Amino acid sequence: MTAAIRSPDSPRSRSTRKPAVGPAKSKVTSIARARRAKTGPVLPNYSPADEQAQARASASVLKVLPNRQQQPVWLRSLLRAQRASSVVAVMLLGGALSLYGLTVYGEQRWSQEYQKLETLRLREQQLSASSEVLKHQLAKEAQNPETGLARQNPGDTIFLQPAPETRSPVAAPNSEPALKSRAGVETPLGY
Repeated sequence: MTAAIRSPDSPRSRSTRKPAVGPAKSKVTSIARARRAKTGPVLPNYSPADEQAQARASASVLKVLPNRQQQPVWLRSLLRAQRASSVVAVMLLGGALSLYGLTVYGEQRWSQEYQKLETLRLREQQLSASSEVLKHQLAKEAQNPETGLARQNPGDTIFLQPAPETRSPVAAPNSEPALKSRAGVETPLGY
């Protein structure tokens, strides 16, 4: 809604000259007369002072803003729903972008770790192949009589007697080989 207030001291100049009237039954109208009819009469004594008065008159126009309290309930609820949905949309967008970033980061880390795993598998194969080559080479050298190695004979086996056990006067609680259960039967530590 727009309200205009006209200043009481603003002069309103009106044209005192009346347009020339031609014959009433004439079918020909001059161009100047047609222009005047569309735009209104030409005002005499046009000066910058009149322009300033018009600027003052247009500057005194007051605009009345609508009262916010008079909005209908349905419009207020729609505005709240719009705000809430925009907040939810921003949160969903942030969540989607972070999930996408985590997915891309996880896939990148997985591919790096997979490359490391493949490199380790290749090195393991190379290591086992080189150890087999080394075993084969040692076996060939052992068969050569110039190395001074002798073949194994079961008669050349040496058997050693175990040393007698000596118990210390203070035994640690973890050094007992077996525990006694409630029935008095010894149970090995592993059970």
